[in-house]
Amino acid sequence: MTCPYPRKLGFARLFSIVCGVILSFSSYRAEAAKLSAYLMVKWEGRALEEPNLDALDAFRKKFPDVPVIHLINPTYFKENAKLSGDNLEAIKKRIGDQDEVGLYLVPSGNLLRAADVMPLRKPTFWSYSEEICTTDCGLSVPLTAYSRADVAKLVFSAHSIMSEFGFSEMQSFAVHGFVAPAGIQSLAQSLGYANDLTAVDKTMLKNYLKEYPVGQWIASSEESDPVENLKTWTQAGGVVEFTNDDEVIKRFTEFFKKDSDKSDAFIVSVSQENVFMNSLRLEKTIKGMREQAAKGNDELVFDVMTKGKKGRPIAKNKSINRKS
Repeated sequence: MTCPYPRKLGFARLFSIVCGVILSFSSYRAEAAKLSAYLMVKWEGRALEEPNLDALDAFRKKFPDVPVIHLINPTYFKENAKLSGDNLEAIKKRIGDQDEVGLYLVPSGNLLRAADVMPLRKPTFWSYSEEICTTDCGLSVPLTAYSRADVAKLVFSAHSIMSEFGFSEMQSFAVHGFVAPAGIQSLAQSLGYANDLTAVDKTMLKNYLKEYPVGQWIASSEESDPVENLKTWTQAGGVVEFTNDDEVIKRFTEFFKKDSDKSDAFIVSVSQENVFMNSLRLEKTIKGMREQAAKGNDELVFDVMTKGKKGRPIAKNKSINRKS
């Protein structure tokens, strides 16, 4: 596993150490640093529409050297047989050789049915009132609203569905809504996960979500108890839908200027379902980060959390009866 510990920008002058003890003030130089950043695409489970898929393809052509951490909601694979097969092929087509695949936990209707869990209609992310969600509430009602027993059933079902459709040895996961339910890290660790990418910097979304319950929940959320062999990362970059490229660049500069907490990672995330509407912003963000790094003579490298075979658990060929 690659530990994405941040390093300072190279424009900060570094003194060379001579013989391990003597500081040579005559030989200091600006030393370039390797800056690690991460792009996370959340496949939320709403729809696989051509404009968004085409926008992803266009992005990959423009930035072939930017690997992606794909976090996938398995609800795509619990439709009828033909649609499940089509969804699988559409997603596989967008997974590059250097990419990573993980699990995106959303209490969507299909997953609730698969796990035999009764759906909840409230509370929602967006309303303090007694208004009840009347459709598929997976993207409206947080996973934290469910009991620990139901959360366990949903986690195991989601993992099983992903494995059934060829996504094996996943190492990373995240929970929709930026707040993970208590105890979920232990469940994930028992299934082999090593990285929880749920959390965001609590200051990141305050200007966009402060009027909604989700903003309050994020602000009041507490750090999870440590779980052996599982790392909880805080997204220190930006959520493309809830920011702008100037804000991300500012966060980028500030992040690498200081000795950031080693539980932070500079992750920029975007929803697959919003890529088309935010493609220009995403491109400007990546270019701006690179330009900022170049000003300090630093090397900006986009990475994934895990490398090698386990880091790229691309779906295997699966025979699906598409006639039903």
